[in-house]
Amino acid sequence: MDLATIIIGTFGMILLVFIPGISLTMAIFPKKEDLELIERLGVSLVLGFIPQFLLYFGSKNFFIPINTVTTSATILLVTLIGILVWWIRSKK
Repeated sequence: MDLATIIIGTFGMILLVFIPGISLTMAIFPKKEDLELIERLGVSLVLGFIPQFLLYFGSKNFFIPINTVTTSATILLVTLIGILVWWIRSKK
């Protein structure tokens, strides 16, 4: 493996797992005092797999194909929902 493949794989994992996970973590725990940084990163790693679980569920139950478009749309939708819920909860 060369360095470019490692860098692309690292950024790909960040985009696929951490960004949706952080947005969902912010939606569930909107205040910074709710979780420490290490706890937030751990929870976001687990919650970051929710788009992939939704894709699998949609594929098995509703015969939605898993391809680049559906994967990107699911990750974007979960991230935007997390940000929207965080924004609404932080206004209160």
